[in-house]
Amino acid sequence: MNERKLVFVVDAMYGNLAKKLRLFGYDSLYYADIDDDKILQIARDEDRILLTNDVALVKRSLKQNVKTVQITKKDELEQILEINQKYNLGKCVVTGNNSRCPLCNGMLHKIQKDLIVTQVPEGVLKQTNEFWTCENCKKIYWEGTHQILMEKN
Repeated sequence: MNERKLVFVVDAMYGNLAKKLRLFGYDSLYYADIDDDKILQIARDEDRILLTNDVALVKRSLKQNVKTVQITKKDELEQILEINQKYNLGKCVVTGNNSRCPLCNGMLHKIQKDLIVTQVPEGVLKQTNEFWTCENCKKIYWEGTHQILMEKN
């Protein structure tokens, strides 16, 4: 059975949480400035799980049958655990083959090293052979120490 991966819309206060979810491969819409009506509409229309700590917004979302996780923790790891308690995220792995762009939520695609030699620091080119580029913002990514540290958490 091909199960649909969870998709999220993240309230304005949780930009860092949206970035982490994207690194784990989850489609996570985030807007720094969005009103409650609009975020509810997106969640409802696109069947996204709303992540918020706004009690009034949680109540409204439940009345509209919008899937919601009320975030109560301050620590990002604990926030991920809160989501996982309600919707099983499975094993969260950060890899270029799985992640989305943490900046714009775009899909990442492998790109040949020789196509990006002028856009990546020389030291990275010497030590790294696999690169990915975002289909939207064209930012280039490679697996680095931040990826290793995140997997340990």
